[in-house]
Order: sequence, then C-alpha cells, then structure tokens
Amino acid sequence: MAKVSVIIPVYNGAATIGRALASVFAQTFADYEVVVVNDGSTDDTASVLAGYGDRIRVVTQANRGLPAARNSGIRASSGEYVAFIDDDDEWLPQMLERCAAVLDQDPDCGMVYAGALKVDLAGRQMPDQSTENEDIDSPTMEQMLERPWVVVPSRVMVRRAILERCGGFEERCAVACEDVFFLLRARECGYFRRVPELLVRKATRPLYPKALKREQACELLVRLVRERYGASADGFIREYRRSRVKVMKHMARMLMQEGRRADARKCLSRVIYYQPASPKAYRRYLKTFFPVRMPRTSSSTENPATPD
Repeated sequence: MAKVSVIIPVYNGAATIGRALASVFAQTFADYEVVVVNDGSTDDTASVLAGYGDRIRVVTQANRGLPAARNSGIRASSGEYVAFIDDDDEWLPQMLERCAAVLDQDPDCGMVYAGALKVDLAGRQMPDQSTENEDIDSPTMEQMLERPWVVVPSRVMVRRAILERCGGFEERCAVACEDVFFLLRARECGYFRRVPELLVRKATRPLYPKALKREQACELLVRLVRERYGASADGFIREYRRSRVKVMKHMARMLMQEGRRADARKCLSRVIYYQPASPKAYRRYLKTFFPVRMPRTSSSTENPATPD
C-alpha cells in the first residue's frame, strides 16, 4: 500500500492534465499512488489518460462536480495520507516529501498545506501574489469562524483518518466553495500546519464570469455554515459576504473600463443584493445604463475629469 494517495479530479482537461501528472511523476517522494477521476469529460481526456497505462488508476463517472470527483478518488485510494491536485495546477518536486514529513513527525497534526505561486493559464507568474491567510499559519477553530480561511486543495495533504471523520467534501457544493466548508470540518478533527515553501503552481483563471456563476454556491455555503455553527459563525458570514461584495465591485469596475456595461450591471446587482440599504450601490448600478463620459481636451484651467 502506498503511503500517499494523489487524487486528481478532471473535467475536460485534455490540454492540462499532462502538466499536472508530469509534476506528480517528478516528485522526490516515491511512495505514492495516483488516482485520476474523469468526471464525465466530453473532450479527449479519456484517451490522454489511457496513454499513461498502469502508472495511474482511472475512475470514470458521470459529471457530478469537483467535490464528488474528489470523494470518488478518496474511496478508490488506500494511502495513509491523501494529497489533491487539480488538473490545471502543478507541484514543485518536493511537495509530497515536505508535506509527508510534517505528518510523520507530528502525529497529532491532521492536515498540512504548502505555499503557492499564482500563475496565469500560460504558466506566467501573476503580479499579485498576496494571499488571504498571510497572518495565520495554524488557525484555531475560533479564528476560522471569525473570517474565511482559504487554502485550495492543490496545496493540501491530509490524513485519511481526518477525511473519514469529516466526511470528505460536501457534494451539494458542486460548483464552488466545497474547499472552504471542508477546511472548517477538517479543523474540527485536528489542527493544521504550514510548509512555508512555495511548492504549488496554482493556475488562476479570469474572475468574470466564473465568480458570478458561483454566487448561488456561495449562498449555499453561508447556509451550511449557519446550520452547523450557529451564532458562532456570525463573523465568518459577515466577512465572507464582505469579500463577495469586494469581488463583485472589482469585476464591475474592470468590465466598465472595457465598455461591457451589461456585464458590469450583473455584478452590481449582486452588490445591491448584499447591500440593499446602500445608496452608493444603486448609483453604481444606474451608471451602467448611461454612456461612459470621455474626458474632454481642455485648457489647464478646467477641472480634470472625475473618475467613476
């Protein structure tokens, strides 16, 4: 039995799965198995995976979303530790070695996670490398309920015993947010530790329309957190909704600059949903119905155009 099970969910990832697998095969840690879950792909994913022969185990299922695919991989694997990597992400060679060492040395640690470098879909480093959890390496349960604590699954290695106790990933969160809810439930079962090195190359996709399509899933997350943690999650829910407002405003601003007023309006309607008592939210929304004012060529005595 392998020490570590590597789980890779993939949906229509024929163009990217090869890079993810190459990064797994390049690991300095050798005691692992690879389980790839083909989640109903309609492209050439199946034929690409077939080319790897017995180097990987392939689980094929109808399309059910990322959390169900990861859970299928967990059930099909046997390692004491489980590590996840998405089909468009890559690991640096010491990812498994460094994470497994932490769990080996600290039997009470339930999960370990590594640092990540954000890259675009062409593999180029993104200019903004800030993270949401820079100030907390090993959060308490109370801290995780004060504000969202986010670590994507490609950065994680977790004990199988923890996965079994917390029930894996919430399959109702089929579109998004399953990782946030998983982290909360995993923290109930054990503490986390961080490997400071940047050992993951995390692919970052354009926010729009991805973030807008996730809004329904975000509301489901809020409901699940409220049901499970009650009033103790007030801070989490407040800060999570505040972060969604920030994302919607940012997307609307970028879309307005591109002249895509109808798309910006969709984002700003979500801001109104979150902030129904804000006059500014309605003013921003109404601005999308009018042409963008262009600055006039004028003498230096006139006031410069005021940005929106």
